[in-house]
Amino acid sequence: MKKLIQTLTLVFFAAILTACGDGPEKTAKTFFSEMIDGDVNKAAELVYLPPETMKRISQKDMSEEAAKSKLSMMIIAARDKMKKEGGVLKAEIGEVSYTNADKTEAKIAVILKTQKDGQESARKQDFVLIKTDKGWKIKL
Repeated sequence: MKKLIQTLTLVFFAAILTACGDGPEKTAKTFFSEMIDGDVNKAAELVYLPPETMKRISQKDMSEEAAKSKLSMMIIAARDKMKKEGGVLKAEIGEVSYTNADKTEAKIAVILKTQKDGQESARKQDFVLIKTDKGWKIKL
């Protein structure tokens, strides 16, 4: 009986952790890691496209895949620009601050560390993330 209770407790906590999903910190880390060194298509999947943007896309008879492809090209252009400026060595994710009571929108500080001409520098930028039915997304 004791083993059964322990097993049920473990299953219960595993279900709770799974339901919680990824938070804004993990989304931001994944986005920048994929953008800098990884798959830009994966980074593009983490970008929030508002309903009005999706409406314009459908009015232009552009598929969602074509829109994501265009977004991927924009991310590649941004990555190439960063590389020309010395490249990003690391993206450090700061504290999350929720901007509404429902905790469905958050602001997170990201410090991009770069190196140019042997000099390391850091640039801080705040990003807004939105919780959607598909998880946290970065609002650009």
